[in-house]
Amino acid sequence: MAKARDKSGLRVTARAAVAAAIFAGCLAVARPVSAQSSQAYLSLGAGATDLSGGADWLVLGTPVAVGADFGAGNLLVASLGASYQPFARQLQRKVHPFLRVSIAAVASDPYSAWCVGLGGGLVYWPRSRRVGLRVEAAKLWPAFDEDPIPPGETFVPRLWTLRAGIAFGW
Repeated sequence: MAKARDKSGLRVTARAAVAAAIFAGCLAVARPVSAQSSQAYLSLGAGATDLSGGADWLVLGTPVAVGADFGAGNLLVASLGASYQPFARQLQRKVHPFLRVSIAAVASDPYSAWCVGLGGGLVYWPRSRRVGLRVEAAKLWPAFDEDPIPPGETFVPRLWTLRAGIAFGW
């Protein structure tokens, strides 16, 4: 029975991620590249999540962005974070590295916990700042006082992720 719930939940998650990617693509087309200040992304990966998506919005006049991320796979992960993107406003640069810090809620039967995340990666914008390639690696550290796994269970969550995908700028 649990497998049926997992499969149906993954289908809903995949549909939501595709809808978010289409919406982000529409936003990227709607604004001129000189006004671009944010990005959305959709990624495939290994580790905690197999399918992830999210968005980052640059804070006006700074290289700092705030964002949200959702992923499904070995765990369901929802996070809020901040990233430092030193070259985000330099439109002539093709490679934009970033460092990200986040607070994440992770869950999978029987495991759930709040985690602190740290990661980084880069976005490569080949022609314009509308569509690019994003790669990222991250690690999550549980922030709990007691063992969240019930006695007798042997579930070991993967609290790391490697992912690659597409980024949409707007």
